[in-house]
Amino acid sequence: MILKELPSYQTLLEKAARYPTMDLLVTEAYLHVLRTGTILHHNAERRLGKLGLSYGRFMILCLLSRENEPVPVCKLAEMAGVTTPTVSAVLSGMVRDGLVRREESPEDRRVVRIGLTQEGQKVLDNVLPDLFLAQSDVMSGLTQDELRTLITLLSKVRLDAGQCAEEIPK
Repeated sequence: MILKELPSYQTLLEKAARYPTMDLLVTEAYLHVLRTGTILHHNAERRLGKLGLSYGRFMILCLLSRENEPVPVCKLAEMAGVTTPTVSAVLSGMVRDGLVRREESPEDRRVVRIGLTQEGQKVLDNVLPDLFLAQSDVMSGLTQDELRTLITLLSKVRLDAGQCAEEIPK
């Protein structure tokens, strides 16, 4: 489920009157960040789809390209922020298509490590230039100083959100 459009300011005012814990400015900013992230994510998914790659496969290729050696499946799942079964399902097709390789751990045969193949690196090499151009297009309305400010502000929000997530009782 996604947020297709932002609520009107009038709607936010009505919610603020009904819910005293609501800070109107905070909620408005939060919704803008949420909607912007959704739009950026969907843009990336569409562009990757046109290039014949799912977002999940792309993320796994990117994560593996940062590593110098094969990574255990459970660590890859943690890096991607998803469950091990979710990653395993995506990996099956990627192994079949020659984008990644499975290796048994010499120390523990139950541990499977995943490594990037040359074919997987080729896919990244073909896809990333187009994505970098798309990113530049999206951000072209911002100056260098505005980009630095945006990075600083979003980093603060991300860190605060991470801390809040850790505080939520399970």
